[in-house]
Amino acid sequence: MLALDTMVREKLFICPRCAGAVLSDAGSWRCSNTSCRYAEVPFPTVSGVPALVDFEHSVVDADRLQASQGASDIARSGLNRTLRALVHPANTVAAASVDRMLELLRADAAATGRRARVLVIGGGSQGDGLAKLYGDPDVDLIAFDIYASPIVQFVADGHAIPLADASVDGVVVQAVLQYVLEPTVVAKEIHRVLRGRGIVYADSPFIQQVSEGPYDLTRFTDSGHRYLFRRFERIDSGCVAGPGTALRWSIDYFVRALTRSRRLGRLAVLCFFWLSWIDRILDPRHAIDGASSVFFLGRKSDVSITGADIIDYYQGAMSEIHGRT
Repeated sequence: MLALDTMVREKLFICPRCAGAVLSDAGSWRCSNTSCRYAEVPFPTVSGVPALVDFEHSVVDADRLQASQGASDIARSGLNRTLRALVHPANTVAAASVDRMLELLRADAAATGRRARVLVIGGGSQGDGLAKLYGDPDVDLIAFDIYASPIVQFVADGHAIPLADASVDGVVVQAVLQYVLEPTVVAKEIHRVLRGRGIVYADSPFIQQVSEGPYDLTRFTDSGHRYLFRRFERIDSGCVAGPGTALRWSIDYFVRALTRSRRLGRLAVLCFFWLSWIDRILDPRHAIDGASSVFFLGRKSDVSITGADIIDYYQGAMSEIHGRT
């Protein structure tokens, strides 16, 4: 991962409030714009990393963040990860998309003589299918989240990414956009920080129940997800996990509601883990209309698709409604 001092030296950081340069002096992080409140009041440091957040316009609470030293409000136990590995197939879509991203970025790097730089939004834990990205020695990786962890260089809010314009070559935002207040703002921020022809990979839930309580806000159809990234040229998009996984989620939460027990819901999942594996043999056009999650891989563009374009884009099995086959 790109070292924090390298990011400071290369002047990558900007103020999330006014976009002025952020200066670091003896562990104190301040905005260089003397008229900005963060010039007078420094950004807090939690667990050894700066929290570059405009707290007046964020779900992140400064006092709570400092009191917990950046710990996540959501329990992220090893049991949950182990259970997920048992019942949910590996995210081969993310792995293949990141492989493709890295291949394209290597080609761009060879042409420019510059190392590829990839930003992971919501990178407090390593996402499913991202092992190759994290292990690539030729990539300068930057990661942030709204909580501190050993694999983030700073804490931030995706609505105001504290990085300079056109400062990264790729962005990965996996299972994050459901947790933001304004996904369109985050998509604009991704577009801003990407260099020309930069690449984004996003996967987001469509048919899933609430997974992180008060932070869980939004869902996306495949078409809605594509339109969110309307200022990007499509490389690929579609279904990550299909109706089998969506049904497995529903059984889990049905049992929780019936028995008033999260533990019994999880036990029910163990009985129906095979539903997620059936996704692999389902018809893609029908599956995308009932997908558990969807993805988009695209290049930054100066041209936005239109409302008519998104109607023509539809990839599901209900095309006959619009006289399409």
